[in-house]
Amino acid sequence: MRNHSLIRRSLAVLMLALVAFLPNLAFATGPTPLVVVVLKQNNYAVVAGDLNLTPVAMDAVNGNSFSASGKEIIEFINTDTATHTVTITSTADALGRLDTSLTTYIVPAAVGGLSGISAVEMVNMNGWIQSGQTINMTTSSALVKVVVLRHQ
Repeated sequence: MRNHSLIRRSLAVLMLALVAFLPNLAFATGPTPLVVVVLKQNNYAVVAGDLNLTPVAMDAVNGNSFSASGKEIIEFINTDTATHTVTITSTADALGRLDTSLTTYIVPAAVGGLSGISAVEMVNMNGWIQSGQTINMTTSSALVKVVVLRHQ
């Protein structure tokens, strides 16, 4: 009888721990990593397809990130006929200030069959770089595509 009670209590504690822990697993994926395209230099012997870019849809749920070196250009491409926003997450600088200039930045709508395009060069990393040397971004819509370019 006593073993039954101990087993029930142990199972109850285990169930409570699982209920408390499992919801966090569903949202623990973090930002979706992006592939950075290293640009070819003009003295490179280009072959077919070497200069092509493939924009990817931004993750409107988890956000996106990429490993930064300070030589990146981020291009946002809005394929929708409505405007959408992107945010590049700021981090506190040495004085504890955040830069909100890239918070809910409006990417123009597509007009006349041409996508709306916005771009920013991420050279100054102070106030933007996250732990692990990453840049984090979010968007209001998966209709916004992104390409991260790195110059050599």
